[in-house]
Amino acid sequence: MQKIHFLFVLCFGIFFFSCKDSTPEKKDNISYSYLHNVNIALEQDIVHDFFSPPVASRIYLYPNLLVYEVMSDKDTSYSSLTTIFKGFPTFPQYKNNKGHKIAALYGFLKVARQLVYTTKHIDHELHKLDSIFESHPEIEAVKIFSDEVSELMITWLKKDNYNETRNMGDYQLLNQEDSWIPTGPDYMDALEPHWSKIRPMTLDSASQFAPPPPTKYDMTIGSQYYNELMEVYNVVNAKTASTEAIAKFWDCNPIISRHEGHITYSEKKLTPGGHWMNIFRTAALKENLELMEVSYAYTSLCIGMFDAFISCWEAKYTTNYIRPITVIQNQIDASWNPILYTPNFPEYPSGHSVVSRSASTVLTHIFGNNYAFIDSTEAPYGMPPRSFTSFYDASDEAAVSRLYGGIHYKPAIYDGIEQGNKVGKHVVSKIKTLKK
Repeated sequence: MQKIHFLFVLCFGIFFFSCKDSTPEKKDNISYSYLHNVNIALEQDIVHDFFSPPVASRIYLYPNLLVYEVMSDKDTSYSSLTTIFKGFPTFPQYKNNKGHKIAALYGFLKVARQLVYTTKHIDHELHKLDSIFESHPEIEAVKIFSDEVSELMITWLKKDNYNETRNMGDYQLLNQEDSWIPTGPDYMDALEPHWSKIRPMTLDSASQFAPPPPTKYDMTIGSQYYNELMEVYNVVNAKTASTEAIAKFWDCNPIISRHEGHITYSEKKLTPGGHWMNIFRTAALKENLELMEVSYAYTSLCIGMFDAFISCWEAKYTTNYIRPITVIQNQIDASWNPILYTPNFPEYPSGHSVVSRSASTVLTHIFGNNYAFIDSTEAPYGMPPRSFTSFYDASDEAAVSRLYGGIHYKPAIYDGIEQGNKVGKHVVSKIKTLKK
């Protein structure tokens, strides 16, 4: 039933956006709805393909960069990305004053097709654009231009070291008592151990905002580490309806395996990045942002999350810190299990903390402090909406959800928040210069 509900909500969202500004008399009036629409299509194919959170952040990024760059060329209020990103490709100028927005949408989808495996929803959007704009007087020029800029973007994105990291070998486990090892029930290999080698957008290096070292592993009763471990154990054991709801609302794990008897299946969910993209759409629709404002915001948010994942993953595989489930089951209580599925990468720092704080910092820059909203992102998965007084309020809850879920110690959460805050402020210092 949840899967049917999920499909209904997504299809309704696409229908809602698709119906706007698509009549023949409005073919040059490309509203924000078109850009939301292609991002939703991309999101659906990301979910279908089970892309991991770091990889998903990369997939969201590049198509939105292309849209911004094409449209900012015709908008004197915004500057080119070449002003802040070293080596960013110089796009040709679209010669006419009409059609460049349509070209940007085509370019988005063409780049997106290169980044996912399944292109069902992306292709549907391409066909829809063909249907809407088939009689546009510039459609041939539009498609030629979109091919040119999308090829430039694809060439540039292939230089970000992603393909090289596919061939850097498996993660080598460390034989130390405080080091991460695969966790049950599936004992999956380490996820993206070389992600810190990916080219960042704004960071000088992956280690630019490295957090302090985690607490020294010490199982002596009363030690700082022991107390932090027992806090996780006790929080889960004393779970309430509220803490469990918070943990599950922010789960955002696209690679969960469910076991029912001899049957194992996987659940399809949004990544943390996808959750924050939906939060942004909620605010953008509420504020009725114009197309260029929406593009600027998508681009800014994607950059903030992309660099946050690089920063976080560098720290994770530098510290290689052990997960609570490993120590608790081996030394405290073999029958204990966390509320959430423990993801397959080192514990410190918390990825939700880093990425959510970076995302909330970018969105606060765009919408302001104390921006209240209702987050219905997880409704398709059977969870009721939650209300927040600000983006920071939401990111704080996302962070502490990992303690409630039993998969992080408290220092990973609070140090992660500070790391994400630094990344987010750094990103804002760059992207705010794009607005003249």
